[in-house]
Amino acid sequence: MRVGVIADIHSNIYAFKACMSRLESEGCEEYLFLGDYISDTPYARETMDYLYEVMNTHKCFVLRGNREEYIIAQRKLIESGEKKGVWIKNSASGNLLYTYERLTDKDIDFFESLPISMVYAPEGYPAITCCHGSWDNSRELLQHDGDNTKEWLEKIDTDYMICAHTHIVGTTVHEGKLYMNPGAAGIAIGTPGLAPCMIIEGTKEGWRPQFLLAPYDNRRVALDCFRLGLMDYAPWFINSNIQTLLSGWDNVANMVDIAKANMLAEDENAEWPYMDEKYFQMAAEQLGIPDYRNSDLIKDV
Repeated sequence: MRVGVIADIHSNIYAFKACMSRLESEGCEEYLFLGDYISDTPYARETMDYLYEVMNTHKCFVLRGNREEYIIAQRKLIESGEKKGVWIKNSASGNLLYTYERLTDKDIDFFESLPISMVYAPEGYPAITCCHGSWDNSRELLQHDGDNTKEWLEKIDTDYMICAHTHIVGTTVHEGKLYMNPGAAGIAIGTPGLAPCMIIEGTKEGWRPQFLLAPYDNRRVALDCFRLGLMDYAPWFINSNIQTLLSGWDNVANMVDIAKANMLAEDENAEWPYMDEKYFQMAAEQLGIPDYRNSDLIKDV
């Protein structure tokens, strides 16, 4: 039995389709989708429409990621009439706002229907614990060398665990249990222009992972961040995403942490996400993130 696994698509429809084409060509019979379908690139609508199509034509098991949880929470906030925390155009929340504006209630209802974890147990094969982050927290990072990863492997009732969210491809073995992460299909670390995905091949004795890389047009995605207006919503956040798309270097989390620290250093009462773009610019300069708005690296391609 061969099962395709895709995680962290982040609205990148071209990477998503490339992964599906590769997994279909490898004869996958079922598919696991581990969450974070949307945000960070400009194709949220196209990605959701294609996900629904895949679910109608393939046997799929679908989890909710932290990005979907952000969208759910934002709808509840807006419906409550509360103003504090509503997303605005800046690098703290503009990327999510852009995504939210392209989703429908049907999409958000779908997100709410999804679990954040499940046990995948096809008849005749060993069961696998599947999560976006961890079993009970979609935002928990289970890094390959993390103590919390070892703790979760000790706690679960299965000998196999597949998680996403870290964007780091690979496996870890702890006390005879195998942890697997397929990486981020949509914004890959270390493999620009190549979308990672995974096949798990099962026998009655166990599961064996095979990691694949599916080529796609990453420069087109970077250009469309300009053409489709995403850059206008979250300039420095998207600059950092473009850096990852084109180089494989991921500085997003570091940039956000530095920007927030700079903001609080000037005003300890400042609140996220209502912050000046200058803090992101300072962080980007510190980390060496290019300003692709003023660069020929993208526009002349």
